Amino acid sequence: MSVQTGVATRVLRPRAQILAQARIVVAALTLPIFTAMLWYAIPRGSWPRVVIAFGFVLLLYAAAVLLLRSVSIRVEHDAVVERGFIARSRVPLKRVASAIVLDVYRGPSSETTRQLFLVDTAGELLLRMRGEFWAGDDIEAVATAVDVPVQRRLDPVTASAVRREMPELLYWFERWPWVGALAAAGGIAALALLLIGLMSPTLLLP
Repeated sequence: MSVQTGVATRVLRPRAQILAQARIVVAALTLPIFTAMLWYAIPRGSWPRVVIAFGFVLLLYAAAVLLLRSVSIRVEHDAVVERGFIARSRVPLKRVASAIVLDVYRGPSSETTRQLFLVDTAGELLLRMRGEFWAGDDIEAVATAVDVPVQRRLDPVTASAVRREMPELLYWFERWPWVGALAAAGGIAALALLLIGLMSPTLLLP
């Protein structure tokens, strides 16, 4: 359990494996591509742009790592403070009306991840913890700390069931998966155009 105890505050951190997995994914996606680009670009004299692009990717990765290391959830005596990847929010405990704990299937597999939703009296989402990022013990620690009724489902549910029954608790790309797929496809297409431009011998650096 990744909980640090203090006088009146508990600090929870995301799973330690996330950074290791991110390094593997980034290396697997970038190293083969940039190696091939250099092999293609060196004879054509366009290799400086490839090096610059690789350096830019490394800077983005370093910034993302720093942001990820700062992510935390602080359970204080009167509030739960979430420092997210970009934004920061403070949820007073008096606003929390109930907690919902679900075990959600991972796609078509039989594996599940635990998710916690803290909502107010109107059903508005105040805080969400997903098992992909937070340990199960951490999720249970927050559910216990807020001291409100906890709604649990005995059986795991599918992501489509959550979209159908509780869409207001999900992110936009979870509510409309096809929109997220289009956005991802657009990003891949833009990256492909960028790589083509970098390797083009007609755009040599002086």
